[in-house]
This record gives sequence, structure tokens and C-alpha cells, in this order.
Amino acid sequence: MKSVKIAFIRHSVTEWNEAGRIQGHFDSPLSAYGRELAAAWRKTLEPETFDAVLTSDLGRTIATANIITEGLKLPLISLPGLREQDWGEWSGLTTKELHEKFPGKIEEEVAKGWGFTPNNGENRLVCAERGIAALEQGINEITSRIDKEELKILAVSHEGTMKTIIYKLLDHDFMPGEEKKVKKRRLHWLNWNGRLTVERLNEKL
Repeated sequence: MKSVKIAFIRHSVTEWNEAGRIQGHFDSPLSAYGRELAAAWRKTLEPETFDAVLTSDLGRTIATANIITEGLKLPLISLPGLREQDWGEWSGLTTKELHEKFPGKIEEEVAKGWGFTPNNGENRLVCAERGIAALEQGINEITSRIDKEELKILAVSHEGTMKTIIYKLLDHDFMPGEEKKVKKRRLHWLNWNGRLTVERLNEKL
């Protein structure tokens, strides 16, 4: 059976990230700083060592991957299942606007852990399950296309989706007070040998 190493990162900084707006399934372009940051990640990621790239179907992940792999012509598969968690009616709002429009709601949802569900949005467990399924779909497609026993893939997703996938693989909880396993803007490594596992987390980009 083929083995696959997956370098798992979040997209770079967008205009809405800088404005403090929740993106969810909405999209926002990378900011000037975000484009510079993605280019700087090349040094750590060494994109010439990858065999293929997986992203969500949202522009901010595709743009991040294209900057990192510029000039390499690597196979790139965009998967809807790697989209950010659907934040429903909270999408497009700032935290201040969210508290004003839905007072007390975010605290109520945070206390539910895996059951956290924005109004008319998606809960964390559903997000994790479709994210893991999407990664496996992409891995299976790449391993069927590329004739190598050991492959290395760059996967660019979203903060919420990445957290739910990693927490699910680690059987970790989201309850308040639990240790936070995933740091912002870090590199995480997964392995696939017929099933996904976590190798190591939070390397500096």
C-alpha cells in the first residue's frame, strides 16, 4: 500500500480576516500581506518536494496554494468537502455584530463542544466528517494518478475545518477548558497508510 505525508495548512490572510469578519462559505481575496505571507512560506514548505496539492473550492485556499507552488505545475485538486465550517447566518459578521444580532448565542454554542452550530449553519462534527472524507477522496485520486510508493501532498484548508479534522483524528474535545491543540498559522503533518493519522502539530511556517 502507498504511503502519503500531508502538509496541512490554513489559507493565508484575507481582507475579511483583517477586517475581523467571519467567512465560512463566503469568500474574500487574500490581502497584500496575505500574498506576501504565502510567498514567505515557500522557504519552510519547500514546495518542489511535493507531488500534488489539495485545496477547498474557495478562492482563498486556491490562491494560497498557487502562490506557494508558483511555477511548479503540480496537480491540484479542489474539494468542496475541505471548505470552512458553514457559519450560516453568522457569515459576514464581525464578532461585535454577532454579539449585537445574536446576544448570548455564541457563548451558548461554545459550551456545546462538538455540537457548536451557528444559526442555520453546520456543527463541528459534520464539518470534521466531510473534511476527513474529502482528504481521503483527494488522496485516493492522487495515489491512483501518480506511480510512486511514497507521496507528499500539500493540503490547504481553513482554520475551523482543519481544527475539526485534527481533533477528530486525535479524539479530542472542543469543550471550554480543554487544551487547544492547533495554533494559528502553523504547519501540521498528517500520514495516510490506508487511514489518516496525525504525525505532529504546530511547526512554524
